Amino acid sequence: MPNTDAGRQLIRTPIGLLALDGGPQTLPADSGVTLQLVGKPVPPPAFQPQQPIPDDPPDRAVPHRLAHLIDTVQTSNGSLADAIRDKIPAPGPKLAAQILSVVASAQAQAPSLARFLGESMVTALTHAAPQALEALARHWESPAPAVQGPGEGDWRSLVIPFLMGGQMTTIRLTARHRQGRMSAAEREKGTRFLLDLDLSRLGPMQFDGLVKRQYKRFDLIIRTTSPLPGEMRRDIDALFINGLLNFGLEGSVSFQPEGRFVTTQRLADGSNGIIFA
Repeated sequence: MPNTDAGRQLIRTPIGLLALDGGPQTLPADSGVTLQLVGKPVPPPAFQPQQPIPDDPPDRAVPHRLAHLIDTVQTSNGSLADAIRDKIPAPGPKLAAQILSVVASAQAQAPSLARFLGESMVTALTHAAPQALEALARHWESPAPAVQGPGEGDWRSLVIPFLMGGQMTTIRLTARHRQGRMSAAEREKGTRFLLDLDLSRLGPMQFDGLVKRQYKRFDLIIRTTSPLPGEMRRDIDALFINGLLNFGLEGSVSFQPEGRFVTTQRLADGSNGIIFA
């Protein structure tokens, strides 16, 4: 034939066109070609359907999917990517408000990505990165397993992202779901949370917080096995107070270096965890 198939010579045969791999590639049109059968035809390999790759467990899938969502959005809408980062709990002046947002998300009947990020942001992400958003939501909104929490009630465990040193990690939040409307006495008690960390340099730490949303107050106790350096305590105090002021809250932070931690049930995998009561 006078034309080629991506540079391969085309040969007209009684059974149709054949593309010639190898051999002369500059045969004149209408040249005669002799084909010789040199062996039995080799059938194509049998079709093997590709097995779906199993998803990682939520404690690894959530940070991976969230980081992928940010990277996907970053190329087309940097301000939207920054808004997502701003929602993720991280050490800094906004940590108090970010923790309160996590509290509200965890106390609902089921974890909702829209409740955490906000309806308007989810709407924008639906247009900007629908596949990455769907993959994150599938893990974020997976049924929370029942756990044995302190006291009675329906306790559920939720994996949430946490930015530490620029690296995306996760912590587990365990919350008690209250059925129906709370009484005035229950609301006055507020919501208490315990965050246990085991850091490589500072050792075990426990953040004991009490949030009273009706009074717009957030008090925090930081327990350690040994006293924190004075400069570190001053920095933490300044960050915490500035965070409260930025969001119209009152409160205080105190340090207890005696190591008298509140005993909480260890999570099954031994990872860091928050318990809400």
